[in-house]
Amino acid sequence: MAGLIRLFFVVIFGLFFPFLSILATPFNYKKGAGTNFLYRFFASSILFSAGAKVTVEIKGKLDINKEYIIVSNHLSYIDIPLLMKTVPKNIRFIYKKSLTMIPVFGWALYLGGYIPIDRRNARNAIESLKKASLKLKNGISIVIFPEGTRSPDGKTGGFKKGIFMLADYAEADIVPVTIIGTNKIMPKNSMKLKPGNVKVIIDEPVKFIKDKRLLDNVREKIVSNINNN
Repeated sequence: MAGLIRLFFVVIFGLFFPFLSILATPFNYKKGAGTNFLYRFFASSILFSAGAKVTVEIKGKLDINKEYIIVSNHLSYIDIPLLMKTVPKNIRFIYKKSLTMIPVFGWALYLGGYIPIDRRNARNAIESLKKASLKLKNGISIVIFPEGTRSPDGKTGGFKKGIFMLADYAEADIVPVTIIGTNKIMPKNSMKLKPGNVKVIIDEPVKFIKDKRLLDNVREKIVSNINNN
């Protein structure tokens, strides 16, 4: 019963804040900082309702005058509000284009400056990455889940090459972020919520270099953090 009550409040917040975000769009100011503030509040409400007790470990300081590509493993729907709350930057996510068609929620993502990507069309996907790179150059950091989907077993899957292309277009450094525990609160293919502890580890930024091993190095940092916690 308690899990159903938590889920009810998560759904309510999930409907209310996107609607509020749409209404606030005409009044947003430079760099979408208003949207960022609103979604941080939304994220805190979701995490509280879900019973998530959050711990943040910061291994590296992020330059307030630089924007980054935030690269994270992906375990649960809870990951999105978790990163909204814990990453100390004005951020936007790259998300699956089909989500834009979801009434209210999808519209709020699009109007809030989040970047839709069509994975089925390579040309359109490249254009989306170019648009994302422009946001990086205009004061907004981009969050990407390079596995492409939530892990069904908590293990970190392979990284898709889009992150490398985005970093190349934007000439931006990469911040590896590790999420631990959200799959226990809300696993993939489940709408059940179970309260628990979650942890976010924010690593030192990794300098972008045109070397295909870069992705492997970033992934190894995340896997190492998981193994050591």
